[in-house]
Amino acid sequence: MMEDIRYLSFMRILYVEDDLSARDEVAFMLETYAGELIVASDGKEGLALFKEHKPDIVITDIQMPNMNGIEMATAIRKEDPDIPIVLTTAFNDSEYLFKAIELNITVYETKPIDLKRLLMKIGSIAKQLYSDSERRQMQFLLEEYQKAIEESTYIVYIDSSGKIVNMNERLADVLQTTSEEYREQELCRFLMPEREMEIESLKKSINNAEEWNGELIYRRIGSFSEKYFKATMIPMKHMGDAKIRFLLFMQDITELISYRKLLQKELQKTKISLEEKINYLKQYQQIIDAATAVCSFKPDGTIEKTDDNFNRTLGAETGELIGKSFFKLCEGIKEDIVKAVERAKSSRSFVRIEAKCKKSSSDKERIANSIFKPIFRLDGTIEEIVSVHQDITELIDLNKEIKDTQKEILYRLGEVAENHSKETGQHVRRVAEYSYLMAKLAGVSEDEQEILYATAPMHDIGKLAIPESILHKPGKLTPEEFEIMKTHAQRGADMFADSDRPFMKAARIVASQHHENFDGTGYPNGLKGEDIHIYGRIVALADVFDALSVERVYKPAWPMDRILAYMQEESGKKFDPSLITIFFDNLDEFLKIRKIYSE
Repeated sequence: MMEDIRYLSFMRILYVEDDLSARDEVAFMLETYAGELIVASDGKEGLALFKEHKPDIVITDIQMPNMNGIEMATAIRKEDPDIPIVLTTAFNDSEYLFKAIELNITVYETKPIDLKRLLMKIGSIAKQLYSDSERRQMQFLLEEYQKAIEESTYIVYIDSSGKIVNMNERLADVLQTTSEEYREQELCRFLMPEREMEIESLKKSINNAEEWNGELIYRRIGSFSEKYFKATMIPMKHMGDAKIRFLLFMQDITELISYRKLLQKELQKTKISLEEKINYLKQYQQIIDAATAVCSFKPDGTIEKTDDNFNRTLGAETGELIGKSFFKLCEGIKEDIVKAVERAKSSRSFVRIEAKCKKSSSDKERIANSIFKPIFRLDGTIEEIVSVHQDITELIDLNKEIKDTQKEILYRLGEVAENHSKETGQHVRRVAEYSYLMAKLAGVSEDEQEILYATAPMHDIGKLAIPESILHKPGKLTPEEFEIMKTHAQRGADMFADSDRPFMKAARIVASQHHENFDGTGYPNGLKGEDIHIYGRIVALADVFDALSVERVYKPAWPMDRILAYMQEESGKKFDPSLITIFFDNLDEFLKIRKIYSE
């Protein structure tokens, strides 16, 4: 990760902090590495400097005079929805974290700031920004190059059997036709050499996937007009369209043919110009190749060729992977590739797979968006399978870091709710652990286990909106007070109402449904049975089991035998009976969690 820091030299960073000592310390570090550092002492000044300088990364404190960090970040998001924003904040700033989640904050760092960790995180952001910028620039250049080629010459796109796939608009216009009129027709019926010997040479070049140079004549049916073209056909191994195997570049030499002997010098210039365009296209293809990694292998998986990018991605020397099994290198995709090859025999299609590859068990696994395309001989048998890979490992790592940040924010919010209601800090930890264990035992998917573990601490987040006089009342609540207390479930759900992110949606379910009863007598919506989401049913059980075992301002702790009797008695009433069965069948594991996280 430390090598990522060098990318900060390409970045303009805006740092906003009202605390002078903290600002001087962090600014000193950033000045050492950043390409340009802009410093502001409050949100209002920071927003003005953002609009003036358009930085690449924003780092800001939350609590500041004039305009706080959340307000500034909200205004910045309206100007630039995608700019990375890093929040540095003290623990007591948790009231602002909901807004931080809605703003899709990139990194959340608590004070006191660990300078090395902050430097590594913004270094990772800078690396991703630099890579994105390079990728956009490359894509722009490729589009400009392709546009320049399309506009400067006549092009016919040809498949491996010699049939026309398409032609560029410039050629269609000069021939007064459309690309659809000649699509799927054999090239030699549309454009043909003047001499029989050259026709055979062209067909042979198509069969052998070889380059061909010559002159072609276009004769339109029902017309006496002719067009003469100087032509070069080149085979293409890696095109975006899998159907295209050849590009035919042509220059109109109709007028020159009549004066061939008199205009030899001009014809030579034309040839040179055409060769320049071919060289230009080859350079264009080299740019495309540089953005991908290529490996070809036999149907049994034996690797025959790898390019430098593929070797570099897996940390292999040139030739080191030749003869090894691709299916051992990238495990878990053999079945999909075999099926794709069978489909391709009739459709000549390709398959997209997310491939996970590594050279050996001790190496880091690389993840790539990959395309696999069988290359067929004329008799229909497979010559080889060509695979083209785009490495997305670092992008996935960055997404995981963002997800981990969201989970950390949710857990901290759960602790804030517990502290507000003056309940024990370990309660949210135990509820999360109980919920994770129950989800695992109940057969919930691994992804949902992870989501529930992160969001279970949100079950009582709505208590932040309940008056302390009710939360901290030592005796029994009046009917009116209890109705107010019950609103915490819906109020908690409302805090996450405007987000469609998986963790936020799950937090909304947990907050709103953990007081719903299996028999339909719960609140706030009187849901019944499996109309209650599995998250709500699990957290309801975990919350009650833990709450009964600890002392609260309004009750003493219950002994374990009384708790277990109550849980059994409420099976099918308050709790899902299937979860109660799982609970008692695995009681020792739940009690082990209680012991590990006891107060």
